[in-house]
Amino acid sequence: MPEPDPLRPQRIEERHSPVVLRIGPDRIEGRNWTDAVLRSYGRMGSVLGRAAGAASIDIEPQTLTWLLERDPSAYREIVAAYDAGTAGFVMTSPFHPILPHLHRQERESLFDMMIDFYSPLIRRSAGRPVGLWLPEACYSRETMDSFRESTRQASLDQDGLGDSFQGAYLVADGRQLARPPEHGQAWIRLETADRFLAIVRDHPLSGEFAFGATTAPEFAASVNARGSGGFLVANDLESLLANPHQAQRYEAIVQALRGGRVHVVQPTPVGDAPPSALVDYSSWSDYDDMMSGGITSDTRWTGLRRSDGLVVARVHRDRPLSQLWKHAFTLATERVETAIRRRALQVLQSAGVTGPTYVLRRLAVAYGRHWFREHFRAQGVAAHEADFARSAEEILGGKVDVEVAGFLARGYVLMLMGTRSDPRFWDNPDTRVTFQNVVLLSAALRDLAEASRRTHDAGRATALRRLLQATFLEFSDWHTRGEFALLQSAPAWETSETAWYASLESEVRQLSPLDVMKRAALFALAPGGEWPGGEPVPSVDGVVADTGHIVGEAHGEWTNPRWCEHRP
Repeated sequence: MPEPDPLRPQRIEERHSPVVLRIGPDRIEGRNWTDAVLRSYGRMGSVLGRAAGAASIDIEPQTLTWLLERDPSAYREIVAAYDAGTAGFVMTSPFHPILPHLHRQERESLFDMMIDFYSPLIRRSAGRPVGLWLPEACYSRETMDSFRESTRQASLDQDGLGDSFQGAYLVADGRQLARPPEHGQAWIRLETADRFLAIVRDHPLSGEFAFGATTAPEFAASVNARGSGGFLVANDLESLLANPHQAQRYEAIVQALRGGRVHVVQPTPVGDAPPSALVDYSSWSDYDDMMSGGITSDTRWTGLRRSDGLVVARVHRDRPLSQLWKHAFTLATERVETAIRRRALQVLQSAGVTGPTYVLRRLAVAYGRHWFREHFRAQGVAAHEADFARSAEEILGGKVDVEVAGFLARGYVLMLMGTRSDPRFWDNPDTRVTFQNVVLLSAALRDLAEASRRTHDAGRATALRRLLQATFLEFSDWHTRGEFALLQSAPAWETSETAWYASLESEVRQLSPLDVMKRAALFALAPGGEWPGGEPVPSVDGVVADTGHIVGEAHGEWTNPRWCEHRP
């Protein structure tokens, strides 16, 4: 739960679910999964250092800030590696959303925040290439248009920064291309007006590198068998945690390749590259068995196949599970996103603020500095430049009360955080990441309701409360309400009432029968309190933060292996 006062330094209540990770001989204890992963970054940093120049890495802004809080030396090592060029620098937007699924306003706000967050590093890059990784590499032309708009604005607002983006390149996957790349051809130019440079990864090699069982010599032999050319091998940094020996295997692979005279380097842009097109809504983490014509999509996050619009099912813990919940969760998130954006713009317009859409972007950046204040201070940014109250006065010219601006900006940023893609990556909804998203979105609605109350618009505050009721508190009722009627024109088990309710079953029934959406929303509301404007919050039994475990985190040594708990 966020700090009550939006103008104070922000702290969010952390889950308490102890887990141990192992990297080689090291045993890393964490208060929760995220904490353990962050505490492992120091070890991973040293691994990357021993294979200097072999890789580029992206670390999302929230993650890098949390790393600074937990392990300042690891943070400094990573920043130093960026500055020295021993690790290539790749940007990614805050909070890991699927950007093509968002409204243009949110995409541009996130890109603005991204550029501002990384600007100290970009300025020190000394002409070295800057990469861009869209979360999950999910692409659309409109998303790249938003990136161009943000870089254009940054070049106007921050002297000299625009030149740093002239040699920027996009990181993607070969399976996203409309036409398969030629053998050994990793670099392409997008078929867009600016012919943006992109590098596409070799999916088979990347999968074998991250999760395969081959030895280092065997992997090197596989690379050599491909002949001459360039190949991008890329995967999540956390793949080094897939088992205790992955980090050592990574080092051994780099050594084996270099020993065989393979040039192992971080991406180095070329002067020219053949034109090609990335397919809209393609990604690099979609289900392999859901590709159409060898091209990926975003089915993993929507629950629908773009090729025919049908709802899919996956096998979760040995039983089929309809992914209709992902479609519903996407719709619920979009409705909250839209309501918060519109309400924020209405508050600004009512106060007589000129150009409210751009002003909202500026407020997001200012609150981003407030949210990531420790990072900005570590990068030498003066304290007053990360002072949201001061920035809000300057941006709004005194037309909006600073506390109202605080609730408005924080609510908007919490909403951006609540668009994180992680919940829909996994097949089951009852996970800690779904719980987190719903808490953030609920808190965002509450902040905008408070801003409405303070601007004497109780009706809007009540409307936001009703939206929360209709989206997350009554999420399980969506099937009965007919929300999926259009998807049921072709009868299928995946869209049946039975499949819907089965997908929402609590995975912590011994603690609560409530589905995860309702549990999280009620947890965020703090039962027994009041919604801004005086409406009482219902008190319901079974409001716990415990959830099911994420399948991809099963290799962790959990104190409670049965479910992801939240200890007092």
